[in-house]
Amino acid sequence: MTSRHTLILVITMLCVSAPGTSLAADEVLWDIGSGGLFDGTNQAYAIEDERVSVDLRRQDSRCPTGLGHLASGRPTVREIHLTFAATKQQSVWLHITWNPGGSGTEQFEVLCNSATVGKSDQIDATTAPDQDHDERFPLTLAAGENTIVLRFLSGDGLRFSQITLATTETKPQIRTLKPTLKYPTLEAFEQAISEPAVLLDSEHVCFFAPKRREQAARIVFPYLERAYAELYRIVGMHTKYKVAVYAFPKGNADGWGGTSECAIEYNDENLILEASEEWTRHKVPHVSGFIEEMAHNFVSATGAQFGWEMVGWSLGVAVTTTIANNPIFQRALRDTRRGQAETYRRYRAAKNTFPADLPPNQCDRIHAYLLHQCERKYGSRFWPDFFKATHARQKDLAATAAIGDSDERRNARYQITIECFNQLEGVDFKGLLRESGISLTTDVKSLYPEKPGWNRKLQ
Repeated sequence: MTSRHTLILVITMLCVSAPGTSLAADEVLWDIGSGGLFDGTNQAYAIEDERVSVDLRRQDSRCPTGLGHLASGRPTVREIHLTFAATKQQSVWLHITWNPGGSGTEQFEVLCNSATVGKSDQIDATTAPDQDHDERFPLTLAAGENTIVLRFLSGDGLRFSQITLATTETKPQIRTLKPTLKYPTLEAFEQAISEPAVLLDSEHVCFFAPKRREQAARIVFPYLERAYAELYRIVGMHTKYKVAVYAFPKGNADGWGGTSECAIEYNDENLILEASEEWTRHKVPHVSGFIEEMAHNFVSATGAQFGWEMVGWSLGVAVTTTIANNPIFQRALRDTRRGQAETYRRYRAAKNTFPADLPPNQCDRIHAYLLHQCERKYGSRFWPDFFKATHARQKDLAATAAIGDSDERRNARYQITIECFNQLEGVDFKGLLRESGISLTTDVKSLYPEKPGWNRKLQ
């Protein structure tokens, strides 16, 4: 990206090959997350006497993703030293977003040029596991070289998702990549695929692809940008991190075809446009898979939980229909809907028992069918109004993060999600679930249908 920062002489070096962000001029001096400097592997930096030195004047410098025990076989990181240059003496703010992990009572302190600045809150991870906390610390920089130290005080390990130095007391709104992303930069991706690559970038989405697929990537990328915009319009909330989309060469183990915390990892088959009937016949690239995975990340940001992943799947269908519709996609969708309807018919005929000849992991066809019936009955505002209902319950959904047992946590989110659907006028969602033999309290994942002995019931 083109740097507009004037207070740090070297910040342009940090972002030459990393996904860029939209930052206000003279507001953000540097940001480690958006600069792609977090090392998701926690292997690419040197640890000396439990200390890691990060020189922000060097493009190849990498920062640990937290403090404490971060990687198997590696020493504990008790201090991170961030060294950089400032053009003048001035007062600034260090903004840090972090979470305590799942155990321990976590705390760290901040020093600037050897002077203690302050301590973070002390967080008991058992009461708020993996829940983000925002801290801010006032600093006074010297003209020339400065060093900020993050020092571990207690606990067994904490994680950072954003470390930003800014001139404003209010935390700047920056779209950062997931701190533990394995390949946050163009160079890292090129090393992973052992060939030249290209990085296409925007505020909310970035796309890594082999250089030999660049022409196709440039055709696909605008669809990814429009998909994000349409999903945001419907959901009304951004994803937790900036979305990184990867097109690994076919056969690469990282191109597994799914998503995890705003990283979408596919192979590059969708970039072979000449082999895609959607492209050769209708000049629309095959992007429904990318869009579905992106939708899952939006649903995750809200905390909603229903039907395994069928909220995200249904949302992806709606968005693909809006921005990448074509006869081939519609034909495939009609076939899928017919299959879901037939499965539901057989399920009901068997007294709410999932057909024995179908794989257990397809039991969410029932949920998809019901969501589609609700959408047809309610109309075009079904999804926007549902997510508006989840906004009103964000405090309750966020509070579920403190529930230690994963089944209990999932079920609590499920129950809130059902209440949000049930608020939609004329849908009677709870009544529909009762009639269809679906639990009002237990999410399908918590029934473990893939384990031997499942009774093929949904309650």
